[in-house]
Amino acid sequence: MRRYETILIAHADLSEDEISKLIARYSAIVTGQKGILVKVERWGKRKLAYLIRKQARGFYILLDYAGLSAAVNELERNLKIDDKILKFMTVLKAEAVDPAALEYEIAAAAGKEEKAAPAPAAEQPVAATQEEPGTAEDEAPPQASEETDSEAKRDKES
Repeated sequence: MRRYETILIAHADLSEDEISKLIARYSAIVTGQKGILVKVERWGKRKLAYLIRKQARGFYILLDYAGLSAAVNELERNLKIDDKILKFMTVLKAEAVDPAALEYEIAAAAGKEEKAAPAPAAEQPVAATQEEPGTAEDEAPPQASEETDSEAKRDKES
């Protein structure tokens, strides 16, 4: 098995539901070809460096997966056909990967997502005490570092 990364740019005017369906479709293609989907990242809408099919903005999606070359061929074949995809690029990240290491990486990423998700508001404790205005230490003005001072001097000299 090899590890691949595919970045695709979809039309910016697609709804969240359509983006989710798109991701589910391409994830199913990877897993259908006996590949292991490591992660899917939605980078969101961004301005393109140049017009692609008369579009100035696009929705970026990253697919990180491991599989055989047949999985990449099938995924790219479907990406070429789909009119919702403006552009895509697949990069080989590693020649040989250990499936057990991938499973560990997937589990670790799932653990991070659970920790990153904030607790519901009902479960968060509410602070009972309030400090008087002006007594908190964090309200002090931030100290300027030496780097910003020297940068400011250079800007004035220019």
